[in-house]
Amino acid sequence: DYRPEPDAIGRRALRNRCLGYLVAAGETADLEACLAQYHAGHNMTDVMAALSLIADSELAERAVVLDDFARRWQSDPLVMDKWFSVQAMASKPDVLVDIRRLLGHPAFSIRNPNKVRALIGAFANGNPLRFHAADGAGYHFLAEHILELDPLNPQIAARLARTLTHWHRYDSGRQQAMREALGRLMGAPDISPDVYEVASKSLAD
Repeated sequence: DYRPEPDAIGRRALRNRCLGYLVAAGETADLEACLAQYHAGHNMTDVMAALSLIADSELAERAVVLDDFARRWQSDPLVMDKWFSVQAMASKPDVLVDIRRLLGHPAFSIRNPNKVRALIGAFANGNPLRFHAADGAGYHFLAEHILELDPLNPQIAARLARTLTHWHRYDSGRQQAMREALGRLMGAPDISPDVYEVASKSLAD
């Protein structure tokens, strides 16, 4: 039974971590257990844990489950933020295809900072495997949408741009791609002082 107490919270966390390991092993019974946990719907913690694993899988039911969750929770903006984030943080190779599709979802708005953080921010800050892909596609995607966001909300745009300022930590190929993305921001016409400052200071280092 669901209880909002420390011991029960810890047990749920441990169970969901174990479920993650089992799902990673790819056994049919464990994948079915993950689906069963989602459909049981005992509490949002367990539902979100199962949904995150399903979103990061190649399960045939993946799209059906994600659509089901959106249908159930479409009237709750905070829960829909979680729905965007679990998809943005999926490790599947074509995650950027999914993210671009989600940019056109009726529940997403580039004018809503929470939605920007839930989708674009979650990808840039919560998906290091795919954001830092060697081909630089993640950096170019981020720069593209910082430029779209900048006229609407330069503060959020500048915050996203800071993700690119850690280029020193990476190998030479990724450094070059991140610097190119920063240069694209700095050289854009009518760029806000907020974003320009972040990009110019980073490139001057």
